[in-house]
Amino acid sequence: MCGKTNNYDDGNHDDRTNSEITDNEVLNKHRDDDDDGDEVRTNSEITDNEVLSREVEFLKEELAKEKELSERNLSKLRYLMADFDNYRKQIEKQMEAKIEEKRGQLFIKILKIYDDCILALETLKNGNYDSTVIGGIKGIMTNFEGFMKEEGLVEIETMGTPFDPNVHDAIGFVSNELVPDNTIMEVIRKGYLLNNKVLRPSSVILSKRIGTNKDINENDKE
Repeated sequence: MCGKTNNYDDGNHDDRTNSEITDNEVLNKHRDDDDDGDEVRTNSEITDNEVLSREVEFLKEELAKEKELSERNLSKLRYLMADFDNYRKQIEKQMEAKIEEKRGQLFIKILKIYDDCILALETLKNGNYDSTVIGGIKGIMTNFEGFMKEEGLVEIETMGTPFDPNVHDAIGFVSNELVPDNTIMEVIRKGYLLNNKVLRPSSVILSKRIGTNKDINENDKE
């Protein structure tokens, strides 16, 4: 009986050994599979990193291109804005010049009316007219003068000053030995400046010395 028992036990021992061997093989196989999986995952991660790196480089290149394009467009926009600003300033200057021209033309017409008032006043002073009429004309002229002053019209200085062709218009001469030649002796029509520009020159009479035989002989001796 003892021998049977031993035989029975040996049989079980062989079964366990075979089972353990099988389990070990399965375990080793799983381990090999895990190692292969890790290697696959590692290779996959490397591949993903390379793709990601390439995408990043591509995006950097695209970003650089877009940045360059944006800078070019911004530069063009700045040039366009500068051109538009210059055009706007030029148009404004042309409009201002046109307005000043129209104002000048209007003031020339107003000055003609003012000249007529001056002539009318001189006529009234030389005749026997009622002082009320003369006072009325003077009142009109005062209003004219106030309006012209407010609008920037300045009377050109004339009497007793040297002739200046830029602001004076000589229409005649008068003999005078007491003052230098070309001194303004009489103002026929007043001249005016508008914004420091000649709106209308003054019409004036100038002095002129008349040479005598004595002066000619003295000049010849010199």
